[in-house]
Amino acid sequence: MRKFSSEEIESQYNLIKMLLAEPEKYRDAINAIKKDIAFMPLELKKKLEEENIIF
Repeated sequence: MRKFSSEEIESQYNLIKMLLAEPEKYRDAINAIKKDIAFMPLELKKKLEEENIIF
């Protein structure tokens, strides 16, 4: 599996937080993330768990 840079992780993390701030508006994007969660970098999964962001 590819190693992701901290900037890539931070960028993806910020995008997810932005989408979750308005779940009604970004419902399709959130559902796509839910489907792809198994393929997320481990670093991103860990960061989301630390913030108690669960899909």
